[in-house]
Amino acid sequence: MSSDLLKVLIVDDEYLVRTLLRNCIRWEEIGFDIAGEASCAQEALELVESIKPDIIFTDICMPYMDGIEFSRVVFEKHPEMKIIILTGYEEFEYAKRSIKIGIADFILKPIHGEEIKKAVLAMKEKIEKERSHTEEYAKLKKQLEENLPFLKEKLLNELIQNNSEKEDMVERLSYFHIAIKSDSFQIAVVEVSLLDSQNTAGEEEKLLLKMQCMELVRQYFREDDHVQVFFDNSQRIVILNSDEAIDMTECCEAIKSMIINRVKCFVCIGIGNLHKGERKISASYKEACNALNYKVVAGKNQVISYSDIDFSSSEHFQYQNDQLESLSFCIKAGMMEKAVEILESFYNENLTGYVVTIDAIRVIASNVISTVLNVITELDIRISDIFHHQGQPYDEVFKLDTLPEIKLYLNNLIVSVMNTVERLQTKRVNKAVKEIQEYISENLTNCELSLSSTAKTFFMNPSYLSRIFKQETGQTFVEYLTKTRMEKAIRLLKETDLKAYQISEKVGITDPHYFGICFKKYTGLSINDFKLKK
Repeated sequence: MSSDLLKVLIVDDEYLVRTLLRNCIRWEEIGFDIAGEASCAQEALELVESIKPDIIFTDICMPYMDGIEFSRVVFEKHPEMKIIILTGYEEFEYAKRSIKIGIADFILKPIHGEEIKKAVLAMKEKIEKERSHTEEYAKLKKQLEENLPFLKEKLLNELIQNNSEKEDMVERLSYFHIAIKSDSFQIAVVEVSLLDSQNTAGEEEKLLLKMQCMELVRQYFREDDHVQVFFDNSQRIVILNSDEAIDMTECCEAIKSMIINRVKCFVCIGIGNLHKGERKISASYKEACNALNYKVVAGKNQVISYSDIDFSSSEHFQYQNDQLESLSFCIKAGMMEKAVEILESFYNENLTGYVVTIDAIRVIASNVISTVLNVITELDIRISDIFHHQGQPYDEVFKLDTLPEIKLYLNNLIVSVMNTVERLQTKRVNKAVKEIQEYISENLTNCELSLSSTAKTFFMNPSYLSRIFKQETGQTFVEYLTKTRMEKAIRLLKETDLKAYQISEKVGITDPHYFGICFKKYTGLSINDFKLKK
């Protein structure tokens, strides 16, 4: 018997009724198999468990247990099964109770083959739809389960970047089984790199190193339910701790030693401060990253706590921040001379009154590099476009030992970034203006076409669109639009016999009088004079 056939169970205390049901239609031809018969509900319940029928026909009146009670018992364990009640006319009102407990259909006796066939085919269609939905749901659920690690990591990255909505965070954390012990959070960021002797290793080796170290860190915290370990968007290992009893500095020192001994690589770990509240997780993460940046000063294989970094004074540090923000603005705005000027004054002003050491010089350099890399990231520029086959900037600065060398390196870095920014911006502006010109040409008949409507279509600020359009074409948007409309009007006057008002409509000007004014202003001739001249 084919496993594709739907199984039918017949339950009736009258042998003749069971025989009639079995023989009234050709079951196999329409996709069914009479898998079993029972003369009472008790016997039928045993068959239900053994053959697992898809459809059950049951009489409503049977000894010991009627069809409705039998159906209720079946539905408690097998709600997916379809049950059709057989009933006499005098039992019709009583049979209506079956609808409330989920009976699929009921058929009045005496039984007719066509009616049975119609009922079971309807059940077959319903079963196939339900199974199709079940299979699709199972498939989607499997895909979800396969992607859970990625989705969990994405959520944790939202937390450290402060990009999550507070309202649904508790529910989302619960879904991913992320346990939070307290309202206090602390972040550590682990960065691993190959030994100098392994610098020729490819990207695959670097990724395998990070994954190996990630597994070691996870093993270290395997007993700590309130510590989450994951990769951030820069493929650094992040440790998120919500258990105040855990000494993060002690743990990170142990992790550093473990990785160095087992994997043979460089390890640097930055630790942020302990903060209260979920919204402060991002603050601890930024502090950990800033602490990590100071590896260029502290050296390799170090654990650096943000709280231990000496900024000399808060005012001095804030002054550096102001200068760095100005440098960032100049790089983005293409103000190369000003950016170089800020870099030149940066060391002079920030080293005045302090003991000048190579460490202090490198600290300032690392801040400048961080600013440059942030600009690169914000502008969606690939780091490889800037550094090509050179080493990483922090490592390069660490190799330099004099102020002139470091200043020259930073100056070249800024110039390279700004040249790349200018090249990419020019390319993007050219592409955008060409797309706008094509849009104007395609929508010339639209009388609502304007600077503001076009800016809205291209998700631009109207002032910015106007500026780049004039910069690229030498014309204002309105001048270009008018020129395009008039040139099309000239072609139509030359090539067709259309009336002036018809041409006016085809170039997107609804007022024929205004069209005439624009045409004369553009050509020096009225429309009639132009027609006579053509």
